[in-house]
Amino acid sequence: MTMKWGSKPWRLWSSHWKSRTSLFGYRLPIALIIAIIIGAGLGYLVTNKFAYWRDWQAFDPTTALDSWIPVIPWMIVPYSTLYFYYPMAALLGMKNDQTQRENIIFHQILLILTWIVFVIFITLPVEVDIRSSVFETELGIWQPWYDYLYEVDTPWNAWPSLHIVQSMLAVLVVNRWYSDRDYRWHVRILWFAWIMLTISVMTTKQHFVWDVVTGIIIGIAAWKFWILPALENCQSQEIISDFESL
Repeated sequence: MTMKWGSKPWRLWSSHWKSRTSLFGYRLPIALIIAIIIGAGLGYLVTNKFAYWRDWQAFDPTTALDSWIPVIPWMIVPYSTLYFYYPMAALLGMKNDQTQRENIIFHQILLILTWIVFVIFITLPVEVDIRSSVFETELGIWQPWYDYLYEVDTPWNAWPSLHIVQSMLAVLVVNRWYSDRDYRWHVRILWFAWIMLTISVMTTKQHFVWDVVTGIIIGIAAWKFWILPALENCQSQEIISDFESL
């Protein structure tokens, strides 16, 4: 059984698709990045502030592992690399006509999946109360980074970790597009960077272990049963015709 939502191109991409070679070939990636900023970024801030205002959590996912994992201040650096994954997927999806179609379908589904996660944030909120251990740690030169993070991001929107879901899917789609031998080491480095990001969400106490595990499960399930089938279908004459008619 596969999901079909977002498996056909939306009309809003029409002008960007037709003029995708303009702006030095960056018009389509720019449109996709802006869509993520508006559709995912603003949505995250709204749900995050709403949960903070409501101040109610559905359950406590804390485990012994959360206490065992230490605070590692410098891990705020790999934690912050999430914001490179969004433009990475959009820009690297311009390899050829096939990847360009997949690029649009991938971002459509990523947006829909993110909105589904927002529903979880609202209906089953969890407060990230393990941040207290960060306040007890000497952060040194990383203190301003944490101060800025806490100004923007209140300790909510815990599970599933969007840091994990979105970054993993971005790596998986790039891995699909650049799986040939010429890019073998590039992809390996990318996976290493993603592992560091995964560790960082716990060592900065931004997420529980539960958030990471559920994020990986949701990401894998979405990729296998939703995104990958939709991307493979982009080679069908039906989808090619849908893009030609934009």
